[in-house]
Amino acid sequence: MLKSIRAKAAVAGAIALALVGATAPAAMAAITPSGSSSAFYILDDNATLIADGAVRQWDDFILGNPNAVNPGDAFVGSADATGVKVFLSTRGQERDIQNWVGKNDAGFAPGTKDVSYPNISIFQIDGANMGTVKTNGGQFSLGIAFTKSNDVLIADSGVMYAHITVYPGGTWSYVASTDVTAPVDPCVADPASCQTGDIDLQATTIAAEDGALQLTVPANAAATFGTATLVNRLSTSTATLPEVTVSDDRVVSRPGWTLTQSVANFVSGTNTIEAKHLGSTPKVVAAGTTSTTATAGAAQTPGTAAYPSAFADGAAGPGSLGITKLSADLKLVAPVDAPAGTYTSKMTLTLVSK
Repeated sequence: MLKSIRAKAAVAGAIALALVGATAPAAMAAITPSGSSSAFYILDDNATLIADGAVRQWDDFILGNPNAVNPGDAFVGSADATGVKVFLSTRGQERDIQNWVGKNDAGFAPGTKDVSYPNISIFQIDGANMGTVKTNGGQFSLGIAFTKSNDVLIADSGVMYAHITVYPGGTWSYVASTDVTAPVDPCVADPASCQTGDIDLQATTIAAEDGALQLTVPANAAATFGTATLVNRLSTSTATLPEVTVSDDRVVSRPGWTLTQSVANFVSGTNTIEAKHLGSTPKVVAAGTTSTTATAGAAQTPGTAAYPSAFADGAAGPGSLGITKLSADLKLVAPVDAPAGTYTSKMTLTLVSK
């Protein structure tokens, strides 16, 4: 069970400073209203609920869950969520990303904005002050946050967490967030002490405008193939295409885009290797990509490759906006009758709007 649960848990974590002295473990009584956006329970590595107040070890593998009855239920993210973080914060700072003690990435379930079995293990959370946290202890909140705007803001689905107490030396215990605390209107809580005043607000807006669709290829870009080797008795060499960038700032129309690849025959003097012998496997490079729906084209197989062919596609809608970083794995398999030599060719990428 341990292995299967760990396989399902997204490896993530985060932690760093903010210390309040803690003493020896004390009994955890009533549930502490925390302002968590949903209930938050902590499970062990067998997906078994950890009891409130139970003292655990720093190195224990633990998971988050939104209820105490059905392990593996998902925390449901809102449509605006673009990321999810595991975080440790001082209490009261759960929604202030900049003041979190630390953070690590978690992940959505494929094709959803939901998170199941987030790995919230304290010992796996990165942070410059983790040693201080373990040594001194303190009062913290541990949980997950749905984020947007490049992880700068909290998404509408909010933050889910439990209060934990870290004791000097690293043992810890927690209090589950079984209730979801809504903000309290002070005028409802204590009408006699409430004073109000209205201020009119007025703002003039202007119409949004489309930006540009642009393809950027590095200056003097070249893909140099490595030393050829014989694979199944045929000369085979590989290369990686330099990164290219599609930028789509057409925020109003959002029609989408198509990027195609064409390849010229390889030539060495009077000798020629047809372009169909070049295999190309396009890929979206995660680092630096901000678009969410751009997809790479299907792989072209050496010997049967057909050019021009699709290199990448940005579907109509908001998901294709922003930056898409692209590359490709290339493989040249020379035909049996091709004379040995150094061959050159050219790949041309063509970007068009849908």
